[in-house]
Amino acid sequence: MSRGNPTPRPTPLRTALLAAPALAVAAALGNGLLWRLSQFGQHPYPILPYALVTLFGLLFTGLLVDLTIALDARRSALVLGLAALLGTLAPLVLPFAEPRYALAPLAAVVAAALLRTAAPRRAVMLAAMTVYVGCTLLANYTFDSFLPVGGFFLLNVGTLFFGVTFTQRDRVHGFGRRAVYAMILSAAIANVLLSSHLGTPLRYVGVSFLSIVLSETADTEIYQRLVHRRWITRVATSNAVSAPMDTLIFTLLAFVGQPFATLHWLLQVIATDIVVKYASSMAAAARMLRLPTDLLRRPTADLP
Repeated sequence: MSRGNPTPRPTPLRTALLAAPALAVAAALGNGLLWRLSQFGQHPYPILPYALVTLFGLLFTGLLVDLTIALDARRSALVLGLAALLGTLAPLVLPFAEPRYALAPLAAVVAAALLRTAAPRRAVMLAAMTVYVGCTLLANYTFDSFLPVGGFFLLNVGTLFFGVTFTQRDRVHGFGRRAVYAMILSAAIANVLLSSHLGTPLRYVGVSFLSIVLSETADTEIYQRLVHRRWITRVATSNAVSAPMDTLIFTLLAFVGQPFATLHWLLQVIATDIVVKYASSMAAAARMLRLPTDLLRRPTADLP
């Protein structure tokens, strides 16, 4: 089975010098939006915790690795250094941003720099895994925040991060089944540890672990069994099962019996989550189509 080439196409230095700082600034200032969304929760944060700010920054690691992976060490250091400088300064000089938001771009840049020390193929894989695990942890922080959308739909804020997990998971599929399962297990364990640290009730800890393991396992097995089908068919079919499975397991087991979890409320949350997750997966698939054709044609063999 052909391994393909999962390394992104080379990025011109000029593009990297413009895009990387912009991403770093977005990593810093995006925390303001994250804080705003958290206010829809049962226990809104008066200010974002340092850990949450850091995790949000890690979501930009994959993009920074993509931008710099084909650059030599000197040019990569220039790009990441400029990104760190501007990303750190932005929340310190803008009156509407918190100084602690500077942790986000710093986390992204440091993680990208460390990953670039690995071989390009492994660096891309580890970057995707980092973003995936970070997204599942951020969803854990916001699992009880629900944003009204229109007259009927009620969006769990944590669902917004799943569009990113779809992108990264489908990318890691190209490295083989073992890599995907290592990522899933890492995410599940990290979520249990975070939940314990936050004092999350055991019910939510167990449900979070169960929903990740079952839905992601179903997605992986369906995807791997369709290796001879077109790439977009594998993605659409596997996500059509895993997205509703994750929503149903988590929503029903986590919230049934709560005073606010009426039948109408449950239907609102379930319908919205399934629609948003599947739409996100297809949007992620559109982005993934820009990867080299040989990677999308079939998954690569497991890494040694």
